Amino acid sequence: MQALCLFDNMGDDFEGQLDDFLADEKPPADVRRHARELVRDIRTDRAAIDDCIQASVDNWELKRLNAIDRNILRIAVCELMHRPESPSKVVINEAIEIGKEFGTKESASFINGILDAIVKRRAAGATAAEA
Repeated sequence: MQALCLFDNMGDDFEGQLDDFLADEKPPADVRRHARELVRDIRTDRAAIDDCIQASVDNWELKRLNAIDRNILRIAVCELMHRPESPSKVVINEAIEIGKEFGTKESASFINGILDAIVKRRAAGATAAEA
């Protein structure tokens, strides 16, 4: 999440600094690998991820959301889209916990509402496609 916030501010200039950023944070190798994959996937599929979030944010533009909430949502939506082996409840709960730790007092409930709407919309789409 911190790397994505920096990426929001620095743009493509940050990509070359991602490894240095992760090295400074000293996460375990598997966490570092997962973070790189998430940043890469979000950067590659950002338009679709942002469109998915925007469709569930009533009367708000995505760019007006605070950077922490926006990037927590991007991570969660990326995992929902690209990692179907991750249960949606786990993805949502992790996003809520990150929101509680790093966001505002409203972040957790806001993130929960948006992700719940996204999961329900995706499930309805899957059900309609099966019919």
